[in-house]
Amino acid sequence: MSVVIKDSNGQLVPTVVKLGTSQTFTVTNSSVASTAFGPFTTMVRVSCSLGHCHFAFGTAPVATVSTSPMMPNNFSEMFAVNPGDKIAVIKDATVTASTVTVTEII
Repeated sequence: MSVVIKDSNGQLVPTVVKLGTSQTFTVTNSSVASTAFGPFTTMVRVSCSLGHCHFAFGTAPVATVSTSPMMPNNFSEMFAVNPGDKIAVIKDATVTASTVTVTEII
């Protein structure tokens, strides 16, 4: 399980994480969901390349261009998730191509 550690001043302390399973998607104009994250996964790293995308997390997520957060092109970010969650991704019509990789942090 991933843990956020703070020092006595409340500042985040860098931690070493172990990378788990990765899934890579070619993002389309329709919402596409991953397989479920593992039973001990509480954090994931999401990376987007070739073009921005929109994403959503949950047990049965559906990403939409109008209401889901946007991940910029050539960007990576870490998110807290629940074990068994999935990520769904979608691109809008103005994006020619987009690829997303989601890596479980264990």
